[in-house]
Amino acid sequence: MEKEIQSGKKSLAILAVAVIILVVFTVLSIRLSKGQPFTIDKAVICVELDSNRKPYKLRDVIRYGTRQVCLWFRYSNATEGSPLNVSWYYGENLVVSEHLKLISKDGSKAFYLLKEDGAPLPVGSYRVAVSSTAGQIDELKFAIEKKKK
Repeated sequence: MEKEIQSGKKSLAILAVAVIILVVFTVLSIRLSKGQPFTIDKAVICVELDSNRKPYKLRDVIRYGTRQVCLWFRYSNATEGSPLNVSWYYGENLVVSEHLKLISKDGSKAFYLLKEDGAPLPVGSYRVAVSSTAGQIDELKFAIEKKKK
């Protein structure tokens, strides 16, 4: 009978140690998975992308006659399926808002602002905001101006 009690105590001690180890690993796993928050590492306004899908002709002031403007950004630490919103403004007016879900943890994205009829974008001040369910992540401002004489 004593052997059974000792065997039971030994089994209980092993189970207790295993539970403690499991709890410690679970807590560490949760903390590490949260890690760094979603970030935009680099964001630029450009006129177009090169053949490698990298920003080309970066500008804050774009010459009138341009038919499209590109927002390009590189991000990291996203949770797969994270919702993201890209909103383009002309002055204070919302022009278009695009919603998407990020597929990968790290990567880059490009979004274009253009008129449906292919006409040049109007002269004025613009901004584009990138936001998630947690709030605004980044905002870039640019302008389209006529060439000064």
